[in-house]
Amino acid sequence: MLKFFGKLLIFGFVFASFMVSGQDIHYTQMYSTPLYVNPAFTGNHECDFRAGVNYRQQAASFTIPFETYSAWGDTRVQPGFLGRRSWIGLGGNLYYDNAGDGALKKIQGMFLTAFSQGFNSDNSLYGSLGIGFGITNRSVDINKFIFGNQWDGTRLIFDPDNIPSGESFESSSIFYMDFNIGLSVHHLINNKWLYEIGISGSHINQPVESFYGLKDNKVGMKLIVSATAQHLLTKKILLKPEAYFVTQQGVQETIVGGNVVFGLSGVKLIGGLWTRIGRDIMPTVGLEYDTFVMTFSYDVNVSTQRIASEYQGGFEFSLIKRFCYSTRTSTKSEPCKFLEF
Repeated sequence: MLKFFGKLLIFGFVFASFMVSGQDIHYTQMYSTPLYVNPAFTGNHECDFRAGVNYRQQAASFTIPFETYSAWGDTRVQPGFLGRRSWIGLGGNLYYDNAGDGALKKIQGMFLTAFSQGFNSDNSLYGSLGIGFGITNRSVDINKFIFGNQWDGTRLIFDPDNIPSGESFESSSIFYMDFNIGLSVHHLINNKWLYEIGISGSHINQPVESFYGLKDNKVGMKLIVSATAQHLLTKKILLKPEAYFVTQQGVQETIVGGNVVFGLSGVKLIGGLWTRIGRDIMPTVGLEYDTFVMTFSYDVNVSTQRIASEYQGGFEFSLIKRFCYSTRTSTKSEPCKFLEF
Protein backbone atom coordinates (compact mmCIF):
# COMPACT_ATOMS: atom_id res chain seq x y z
CA MET A 1 0.00 0.00 0.00
CA LEU A 2 2.82 2.45 0.76
CA LYS A 3 4.23 1.79 -2.69
CA PHE A 4 0.81 2.46 -4.22
CA PHE A 5 0.45 5.82 -2.44
CA GLY A 6 4.02 6.71 -3.41
CA LYS A 7 3.27 6.06 -7.05
CA LEU A 8 0.10 8.14 -6.75
CA LEU A 9 2.07 11.16 -5.51
CA ILE A 10 4.73 10.76 -8.18
CA PHE A 11 1.96 10.62 -10.78
CA GLY A 12 0.66 13.99 -9.55
CA PHE A 13 4.04 15.71 -9.57
CA VAL A 14 4.72 14.51 -13.11
CA PHE A 15 1.42 15.90 -14.36
CA ALA A 16 1.92 19.19 -12.51
CA SER A 17 5.31 19.70 -14.15
CA PHE A 18 3.85 19.44 -17.67
CA MET A 19 1.06 22.02 -17.39
CA VAL A 20 0.69 24.16 -20.51
CA SER A 21 -1.81 26.69 -21.88
CA GLY A 22 -5.56 26.10 -22.09
CA GLN A 23 -8.91 26.57 -20.36
CA ASP A 24 -11.67 24.00 -19.94
CA ILE A 25 -15.21 23.27 -18.81
CA HIS A 26 -15.57 23.48 -15.04
CA TYR A 27 -18.24 22.81 -12.46
CA THR A 28 -19.20 23.71 -8.92
CA GLN A 29 -20.84 20.35 -8.18
CA MET A 30 -17.75 18.28 -8.85
CA TYR A 31 -19.28 15.39 -6.89
CA SER A 32 -22.12 15.27 -9.44
CA THR A 33 -19.76 14.87 -12.41
CA PRO A 34 -17.53 11.93 -11.38
CA LEU A 35 -16.45 10.90 -14.88
CA TYR A 36 -15.39 14.47 -15.65
CA VAL A 37 -13.34 14.65 -12.46
CA ASN A 38 -11.53 11.34 -12.86
CA PRO A 39 -11.90 8.39 -15.27
CA ALA A 40 -10.80 6.13 -12.40
CA PHE A 41 -14.23 6.71 -10.81
CA THR A 42 -15.91 4.89 -13.70
CA GLY A 43 -18.05 2.02 -12.46
CA ASN A 44 -17.34 2.64 -8.78
CA HIS A 45 -20.72 3.20 -7.14
CA GLU A 46 -23.32 1.38 -5.07
CA CYS A 47 -25.57 0.07 -7.84
CA ASP A 48 -25.43 -1.75 -11.16
CA PHE A 49 -25.73 1.35 -13.35
CA ARG A 50 -25.99 5.09 -12.87
CA ALA A 51 -26.72 8.00 -15.19
CA GLY A 52 -26.65 11.75 -14.76
CA VAL A 53 -27.33 15.07 -16.45
CA ASN A 54 -25.81 18.44 -15.56
CA TYR A 55 -26.53 22.02 -16.53
CA ARG A 56 -24.47 25.09 -15.66
CA GLN A 57 -24.94 28.76 -16.53
CA GLN A 58 -22.29 31.28 -15.57
CA ALA A 59 -21.39 34.93 -16.22
CA ALA A 60 -25.11 35.71 -16.65
CA SER A 61 -24.47 39.39 -15.90
CA PHE A 62 -21.91 39.72 -18.73
CA THR A 63 -23.67 39.99 -22.17
CA ILE A 64 -24.37 36.40 -23.27
CA PRO A 65 -23.97 33.80 -20.48
CA PHE A 66 -21.80 30.70 -20.75
CA GLU A 67 -23.77 27.46 -20.71
CA THR A 68 -22.67 23.86 -20.25
CA TYR A 69 -24.76 20.72 -20.71
CA SER A 70 -23.59 17.19 -20.03
CA ALA A 71 -25.00 13.67 -19.89
CA TRP A 72 -23.15 10.61 -18.67
CA GLY A 73 -23.54 7.05 -17.48
CA ASP A 74 -21.44 4.16 -16.21
CA THR A 75 -21.61 0.55 -15.09
CA ARG A 76 -19.19 -2.23 -14.21
CA VAL A 77 -18.52 -5.80 -15.25
CA GLN A 78 -16.74 -8.52 -13.32
CA PRO A 79 -15.54 -11.26 -15.70
CA GLY A 80 -14.95 -14.59 -14.00
CA PHE A 81 -11.27 -14.69 -14.94
CA LEU A 82 -10.63 -11.55 -12.84
CA GLY A 83 -11.84 -13.07 -9.58
CA ARG A 84 -13.99 -11.35 -6.98
CA ARG A 85 -11.35 -8.77 -6.03
CA SER A 86 -11.13 -7.11 -9.46
CA TRP A 87 -13.65 -5.47 -11.78
CA ILE A 88 -13.88 -3.24 -14.83
CA GLY A 89 -15.85 -0.01 -15.12
CA LEU A 90 -17.34 1.15 -18.43
CA GLY A 91 -18.84 4.55 -19.09
CA GLY A 92 -19.37 7.42 -21.45
CA ASN A 93 -20.20 11.11 -21.38
CA LEU A 94 -21.30 13.89 -23.70
CA TYR A 95 -20.51 17.58 -23.19
CA TYR A 96 -21.89 20.66 -24.90
CA ASP A 97 -20.47 24.07 -24.04
CA ASN A 98 -21.59 27.41 -25.53
CA ALA A 99 -19.59 30.49 -24.58
CA GLY A 100 -20.03 34.18 -25.27
CA ASP A 101 -21.00 36.48 -28.13
CA GLY A 102 -19.03 34.54 -30.73
CA ALA A 103 -20.95 31.32 -30.00
CA LEU A 104 -17.74 29.46 -29.21
CA LYS A 105 -18.96 25.88 -28.86
CA LYS A 106 -17.42 22.67 -27.63
CA ILE A 107 -19.00 19.29 -28.25
CA GLN A 108 -17.23 16.25 -26.86
CA GLY A 109 -18.04 12.57 -26.69
CA MET A 110 -15.82 10.37 -24.53
CA PHE A 111 -15.62 6.68 -23.66
CA LEU A 112 -14.12 5.76 -20.28
CA THR A 113 -12.98 2.56 -18.68
CA ALA A 114 -11.36 1.74 -15.35
CA PHE A 115 -9.73 -1.27 -13.77
CA SER A 116 -10.19 -1.66 -10.01
CA GLN A 117 -8.28 -3.96 -7.68
CA GLY A 118 -9.26 -4.78 -4.11
CA PHE A 119 -6.45 -4.74 -1.55
CA ASN A 120 -8.21 -6.78 1.14
CA SER A 121 -10.62 -9.70 1.31
CA ASP A 122 -13.86 -7.68 1.34
CA ASN A 123 -12.77 -4.94 -1.12
CA SER A 124 -13.37 -2.22 1.45
CA LEU A 125 -10.00 -0.87 0.30
CA TYR A 126 -9.37 -0.73 -3.43
CA GLY A 127 -7.48 1.26 -6.05
CA SER A 128 -8.52 2.14 -9.58
CA LEU A 129 -6.77 3.14 -12.80
CA GLY A 130 -8.95 4.77 -15.46
CA ILE A 131 -8.52 6.11 -18.97
CA GLY A 132 -10.77 8.09 -21.28
CA PHE A 133 -10.59 8.80 -24.98
CA GLY A 134 -12.91 10.71 -27.26
CA ILE A 135 -13.47 13.22 -30.04
CA THR A 136 -13.90 16.97 -29.54
CA ASN A 137 -15.41 19.51 -31.93
CA ARG A 138 -14.75 23.23 -31.48
CA SER A 139 -16.68 25.73 -33.57
CA VAL A 140 -17.22 29.47 -33.65
CA ASP A 141 -19.44 31.90 -35.57
CA ILE A 142 -16.83 34.19 -37.10
CA ASN A 143 -19.46 36.62 -38.37
CA LYS A 144 -20.42 37.51 -34.80
CA PHE A 145 -16.96 38.92 -34.02
CA ILE A 146 -15.88 42.53 -34.48
CA PHE A 147 -12.16 43.28 -34.85
CA GLY A 148 -10.16 46.42 -34.24
CA ASN A 149 -9.40 47.07 -37.91
CA GLN A 150 -13.15 47.27 -38.64
CA TRP A 151 -13.27 50.65 -36.93
CA ASP A 152 -14.37 53.50 -39.19
CA GLY A 153 -12.36 56.49 -38.01
CA THR A 154 -14.43 58.91 -40.04
CA ARG A 155 -17.84 57.94 -38.70
CA LEU A 156 -16.38 56.78 -35.36
CA ILE A 157 -18.19 53.44 -35.43
CA PHE A 158 -17.37 49.79 -35.99
CA ASP A 159 -18.58 48.75 -39.45
CA PRO A 160 -18.13 44.96 -39.83
CA ASP A 161 -20.61 44.88 -42.74
CA ASN A 162 -18.42 46.99 -45.00
CA ILE A 163 -14.90 46.76 -43.58
CA PRO A 164 -13.21 43.32 -43.80
CA SER A 165 -11.69 41.91 -40.64
CA GLY A 166 -8.39 41.01 -42.26
CA GLU A 167 -8.28 37.86 -40.13
CA SER A 168 -7.01 34.70 -41.81
CA PHE A 169 -9.27 32.01 -40.35
CA GLU A 170 -8.46 28.57 -41.71
CA SER A 171 -11.67 27.01 -40.40
CA SER A 172 -14.58 27.85 -38.13
CA SER A 173 -14.95 24.20 -37.02
CA ILE A 174 -12.17 21.84 -35.95
CA PHE A 175 -11.97 18.28 -34.61
CA TYR A 176 -9.35 16.53 -32.48
CA MET A 177 -8.80 13.42 -30.38
CA ASP A 178 -8.55 13.78 -26.61
CA PHE A 179 -7.21 11.47 -23.89
CA ASN A 180 -7.54 11.42 -20.08
CA ILE A 181 -6.04 9.25 -17.35
CA GLY A 182 -6.57 8.96 -13.59
CA LEU A 183 -5.89 7.06 -10.38
CA SER A 184 -7.97 6.75 -7.21
CA VAL A 185 -8.02 5.00 -3.83
CA HIS A 186 -11.26 4.21 -2.00
CA HIS A 187 -11.39 3.05 1.63
CA LEU A 188 -14.41 2.14 3.73
CA ILE A 189 -12.70 2.31 7.13
CA ASN A 190 -15.67 1.13 9.18
CA ASN A 191 -19.45 1.53 9.27
CA LYS A 192 -19.11 5.26 9.99
CA TRP A 193 -16.13 6.51 7.96
CA LEU A 194 -15.18 6.44 4.28
CA TYR A 195 -12.65 8.38 2.23
CA GLU A 196 -11.60 8.57 -1.41
CA ILE A 197 -8.66 10.36 -3.02
CA GLY A 198 -7.93 10.74 -6.69
CA ILE A 199 -5.69 12.42 -9.23
CA SER A 200 -6.36 12.80 -12.93
CA GLY A 201 -4.87 14.39 -16.02
CA SER A 202 -6.95 15.60 -18.96
CA HIS A 203 -5.74 16.39 -22.49
CA ILE A 204 -2.59 14.37 -21.92
CA ASN A 205 -1.98 14.30 -25.68
CA GLN A 206 -2.13 18.13 -25.74
CA PRO A 207 -4.16 18.33 -28.98
CA VAL A 208 -3.81 21.24 -31.37
CA GLU A 209 -6.75 23.66 -31.17
CA SER A 210 -6.66 26.60 -33.56
CA PHE A 211 -9.08 28.21 -36.01
CA TYR A 212 -6.05 29.85 -37.65
CA GLY A 213 -4.24 26.58 -38.35
CA LEU A 214 -1.49 27.33 -35.83
CA LYS A 215 0.22 24.05 -34.94
CA ASP A 216 1.75 25.38 -31.72
CA ASN A 217 -1.61 26.38 -30.19
CA LYS A 218 -2.34 23.36 -28.01
CA VAL A 219 -4.91 22.54 -25.35
CA GLY A 220 -3.18 22.71 -21.99
CA MET A 221 -2.99 19.61 -19.86
CA LYS A 222 -5.26 19.83 -16.82
CA LEU A 223 -4.66 18.30 -13.39
CA ILE A 224 -7.44 17.58 -10.87
CA VAL A 225 -6.67 16.38 -7.35
CA SER A 226 -9.67 15.36 -5.26
CA ALA A 227 -10.13 14.31 -1.64
CA THR A 228 -13.55 13.34 -0.30
CA ALA A 229 -14.84 11.78 2.89
CA GLN A 230 -18.12 10.61 4.39
CA HIS A 231 -18.95 10.37 8.08
CA LEU A 232 -22.15 8.88 9.45
CA LEU A 233 -22.68 11.24 12.38
CA THR A 234 -25.96 9.64 13.43
CA LYS A 235 -28.38 7.21 11.84
CA LYS A 236 -30.05 10.18 10.15
CA ILE A 237 -27.17 12.59 9.46
CA LEU A 238 -24.38 12.03 6.93
CA LEU A 239 -21.49 14.52 6.57
CA LYS A 240 -19.71 14.76 3.20
CA PRO A 241 -16.69 17.14 3.25
CA GLU A 242 -14.74 17.41 0.00
CA ALA A 243 -11.87 19.35 -1.61
CA TYR A 244 -10.77 19.74 -5.23
CA PHE A 245 -7.69 21.39 -6.70
CA VAL A 246 -7.65 22.15 -10.44
CA THR A 247 -4.81 23.67 -12.45
CA GLN A 248 -4.44 24.38 -16.15
CA GLN A 249 -2.33 26.94 -18.01
CA GLY A 250 -1.08 28.31 -14.74
CA VAL A 251 -4.69 29.10 -13.73
CA GLN A 252 -5.67 27.41 -10.50
CA GLU A 253 -8.86 26.97 -8.53
CA THR A 254 -9.51 25.29 -5.22
CA ILE A 255 -13.01 24.19 -4.24
CA VAL A 256 -13.67 23.16 -0.64
CA GLY A 257 -16.82 22.61 1.34
CA GLY A 258 -19.31 19.94 2.17
CA ASN A 259 -22.88 18.74 2.12
CA VAL A 260 -24.97 17.47 4.99
CA VAL A 261 -27.56 14.80 4.19
CA PHE A 262 -30.55 14.54 6.53
CA GLY A 263 -32.42 11.25 6.40
CA LEU A 264 -36.17 11.63 6.85
CA SER A 265 -39.04 9.24 6.34
CA GLY A 266 -38.78 8.14 2.70
CA VAL A 267 -36.65 11.09 1.59
CA LYS A 268 -33.26 12.69 2.23
CA LEU A 269 -32.62 16.43 2.29
CA ILE A 270 -29.28 17.88 1.19
CA GLY A 271 -27.79 21.18 2.30
CA GLY A 272 -24.26 22.45 1.86
CA LEU A 273 -21.88 25.36 1.66
CA TRP A 274 -18.85 25.55 -0.61
CA THR A 275 -16.26 28.07 -1.71
CA ARG A 276 -14.14 28.51 -4.79
CA ILE A 277 -11.38 30.17 -2.80
CA GLY A 278 -11.00 33.85 -3.60
CA ARG A 279 -13.85 33.85 -6.12
CA ASP A 280 -17.22 32.42 -5.09
CA ILE A 281 -19.38 31.27 -2.21
CA MET A 282 -21.67 28.43 -3.32
CA PRO A 283 -24.72 27.42 -1.25
CA THR A 284 -26.24 24.07 -2.22
CA VAL A 285 -29.61 22.40 -1.70
CA GLY A 286 -30.87 19.06 -2.91
CA LEU A 287 -33.22 16.16 -2.52
CA GLU A 288 -32.68 12.41 -2.64
CA TYR A 289 -35.69 10.21 -3.20
CA ASP A 290 -35.46 6.49 -3.84
CA THR A 291 -32.66 6.20 -6.44
CA PHE A 292 -32.81 9.83 -7.65
CA VAL A 293 -30.55 12.65 -6.43
CA MET A 294 -31.33 16.23 -7.51
CA THR A 295 -29.02 19.09 -6.52
CA PHE A 296 -29.06 22.86 -7.07
CA SER A 297 -26.22 25.29 -6.39
CA TYR A 298 -25.51 28.95 -7.04
CA ASP A 299 -22.18 30.75 -7.21
CA VAL A 300 -22.19 34.11 -5.41
CA ASN A 301 -19.28 36.08 -6.83
CA VAL A 302 -17.16 37.62 -4.06
CA SER A 303 -14.06 38.33 -6.16
CA THR A 304 -12.83 41.72 -7.41
CA GLN A 305 -15.44 41.41 -10.20
CA ARG A 306 -18.31 41.32 -7.71
CA ILE A 307 -19.44 44.91 -8.40
CA ALA A 308 -19.55 44.48 -12.17
CA SER A 309 -21.18 41.07 -11.85
CA GLU A 310 -23.60 42.29 -9.16
CA TYR A 311 -22.45 39.29 -7.10
CA GLN A 312 -23.85 36.94 -9.74
CA GLY A 313 -21.86 33.86 -10.60
CA GLY A 314 -23.26 30.62 -11.92
CA PHE A 315 -26.37 28.49 -11.48
CA GLU A 316 -25.92 24.74 -11.60
CA PHE A 317 -28.32 21.80 -11.61
CA SER A 318 -27.66 18.05 -11.55
CA LEU A 319 -29.84 14.96 -11.60
CA ILE A 320 -28.45 11.47 -10.98
CA LYS A 321 -30.35 8.21 -11.23
CA ARG A 322 -29.03 4.92 -9.83
CA PHE A 323 -30.30 1.60 -11.17
CA CYS A 324 -30.10 -1.06 -8.46
CA TYR A 325 -31.36 -4.47 -9.50
CA SER A 326 -32.58 -7.21 -7.18
CA THR A 327 -29.86 -9.63 -6.13
CA ARG A 328 -32.16 -12.44 -7.25
CA THR A 329 -32.37 -11.15 -10.82
CA SER A 330 -29.05 -9.39 -11.30
CA THR A 331 -26.03 -11.25 -12.61
CA LYS A 332 -23.69 -8.51 -11.44
CA SER A 333 -21.60 -8.48 -8.29
CA GLU A 334 -21.36 -5.61 -5.83
CA PRO A 335 -17.63 -5.28 -5.11
CA CYS A 336 -17.69 -1.57 -4.20
CA LYS A 337 -18.17 -0.83 -0.51
CA PHE A 338 -19.98 2.29 0.72
CA LEU A 339 -21.60 3.51 3.92
CA GLU A 340 -25.09 2.23 4.60
CA PHE A 341 -27.31 5.27 5.07
